Amino acid sequence: MMMKINRKNDYFFKRVFGHEDTKDILARFLTVVLSVPIEPDELTLIHTEQSPEYLADKASVLDIQVRRSKAHEKFNVEMQIADSGNLERRILHYWGRGYTEEIKEGDDYSSLPRMINIAVVDFNVFEWRDETKFHSVFQVLEVDEGTLFSDALEIHVLELPKLKRQPLQKDWSPIECWGLYLNNLEGEAMEMITAKEPMIGRALLVEDVFVKNDEERRLYELREKGRLEFENAMFTAERRGELRGRQATARSMLARDLPLAMISEISGLSIEEIKALKEAGENHNA
Repeated sequence: MMMKINRKNDYFFKRVFGHEDTKDILARFLTVVLSVPIEPDELTLIHTEQSPEYLADKASVLDIQVRRSKAHEKFNVEMQIADSGNLERRILHYWGRGYTEEIKEGDDYSSLPRMINIAVVDFNVFEWRDETKFHSVFQVLEVDEGTLFSDALEIHVLELPKLKRQPLQKDWSPIECWGLYLNNLEGEAMEMITAKEPMIGRALLVEDVFVKNDEERRLYELREKGRLEFENAMFTAERRGELRGRQATARSMLARDLPLAMISEISGLSIEEIKALKEAGENHNA
C-alpha cells in the first residue's frame, strides 16, 4: 500500500518546492501567489540544508530561500504547521535578518533587494470579514492615505484551514488549487485541480518518487516525529496552565467561603479536587 504523505510536513514541502530539480514547481507556485510571471531559470536557490539531527527539533526552520536577480528580489518561503505563537513577529525577524544579510560594509543601500516572505500556515492567524479569505498580503503603508513607504517588504500569509471551509467547486482559482493540494486533497477533486493547474501533476510525480525513497521517507518520518512531540509538549503545557488557572479561581472562591458546588460550577474542578485544594491550604496555614 502506498504511503500517505502529509504535504504540510515542512521537510516534504521543501523537497517539492526547494530543490534544483523542482524549480519549475517553485516558479509556478510563486507566479500564482505573487500574480507575476516567473520562469524557473530566473530563480537561484540559496541552499540552507540542515543536518538530519536537527530534523527532530521542530523549533528548527526548514525555509526555502531563493533569489530572482532579474527583478532584484529575494524570497523566503516556509510551511508552518504548529502555532507556537508570535507568528507575525517571527516573520518580521526572519525578514529583517534576511534583509540585513544582503548588504556589506561600503555597499550602497540601492543594492538591497525586495524581500518577500511567504508563509503557508496550518492554523488561523487573522480575522477577516470574508471568512473564506485565506491569502493575505501585507506591505508598509501610510496610515491615512495608504501611500506605500517602500516595496522592500512584502509578506504573504496563506491560512490553509480557511480554505478547508470552502465548498468544493469547479471554478477554483490557481491559488486555491495549490492550497487544496497542500491541504492533502485526494480523489476526484485532486484530478479536477490538476486539470486546472497541471504543475500540481508534476508535484504529484515528485511525491511518488519521494515515497519510494527509503532515505527520504526516514527523514520525513523524523520530522513528523519532531512535530508530534512538539505539539504534545504544547498541549501539555496548555493543559497545565489551564489547570493552574482553575485552581487559582477555586482558591480565591474558597477564601470567600463560597459553596463548593458553586466553586465547582465556575472553576470546572470537581468537588473532590476543590476539597483537596481546601485541605492543602489549611495544612499550609497550620
